[in-house]
Amino acid sequence: MMVSGTENQAFAQPKPSVNGIIFVSPGGITRGGGIGSVTRAIKSWVDANHPGIRIDVLDARGESKVYWSVFYLQAAIIRLIYLRIRYRSEILHLQVSENLSFPRKGVLLALGRLMGMRIVLHHHGAEFIPFFRKSSPRMQALVRWMIRSANINIVLGELWRTFLIEEVGVANDRVVVRFNAANDVETTGQRVDSNPWRFLIMANLSPRKGVGELLEAVAQLAQAGAPVELTVAGGGQVERYSELAKTLGIADRCVFTGWIEGEAVHQLLLSHGAMVLPSYQEGLPMSIIEALSARLPVVATPVGSIPELLDNEVTCLFVEPGNVGEIAAGLRRIASDPALRQTLADNGRRLYETYFEVSSYMRRMLELYGSVKAGGRTNG
Repeated sequence: MMVSGTENQAFAQPKPSVNGIIFVSPGGITRGGGIGSVTRAIKSWVDANHPGIRIDVLDARGESKVYWSVFYLQAAIIRLIYLRIRYRSEILHLQVSENLSFPRKGVLLALGRLMGMRIVLHHHGAEFIPFFRKSSPRMQALVRWMIRSANINIVLGELWRTFLIEEVGVANDRVVVRFNAANDVETTGQRVDSNPWRFLIMANLSPRKGVGELLEAVAQLAQAGAPVELTVAGGGQVERYSELAKTLGIADRCVFTGWIEGEAVHQLLLSHGAMVLPSYQEGLPMSIIEALSARLPVVATPVGSIPELLDNEVTCLFVEPGNVGEIAAGLRRIASDPALRQTLADNGRRLYETYFEVSSYMRRMLELYGSVKAGGRTNG
């Protein structure tokens, strides 16, 4: 496990308080996958612990067809102007991923700067690095301008921090690592003794998440006589993978829940044998953090920031992306080895308490907001 010192860096002096923060987050306060979960966790904690700090959440994208994003963006612009004038909110916190997320957020970033706001650009894009390298010169110029214009760029690990500094050209002091945080699932209910062969994946279903390979691995285990079951929780290409389960002959072993949130998520985390996420590319998935908090063993691929925080056979079990046989072997091993499951559950819980618990995360975030408000300059 490689843990960045940036994440645990403490500010030497107390920083000024912040009156208001405006988040721009896909799906607003109710949807948005892992990014939405981060936004909801921040807002709920601030509302409960610092009610004097106003938190507003805008959605510049929506969850519908792409062309609707034009109308969402227009509404976000109007709302941003109103909130800045009416409540004097100082911080504009933009949750950004890749592709068209940058032009949309670029409009709001420019507007925020024009109105004298301090800008926090929070990078969540698992595919940001290949997106940037393959983009047109015009898109690259836009991305560089946004990143250099922000008072601070928050990234999910050293991989992205190094990239922003060395390839995008942002100053060292404009990039900080902040691992995501999640609410404590263990406090919401009791763990149900579950069939260790009952696996869970929670994701926006797509090829990047390795869903097809996971279904093929389940099919291999089923053909070998294992009592394997899989719950597939999330939106995205649900029909595609439901049909694939039928084709592979495992439809009776798979449950597709569609999009879920809140208590339904917690119930799944507390009632399965292990979480599986065999992605090809990731940032730092909220589903893994939530699984750690629930003492649910994790099977994952060592991509993105995952290997910066998790150790193989200590806090998770790593499998190779795209390797169906290795995924199947990993599932068989974790289902058949109660000692390994207990080790991963206990160590994973300790890891959550150390790095991903919301209160400590939010104390660092409020210090960061105060630092940005106090003196961060824009690079122009």
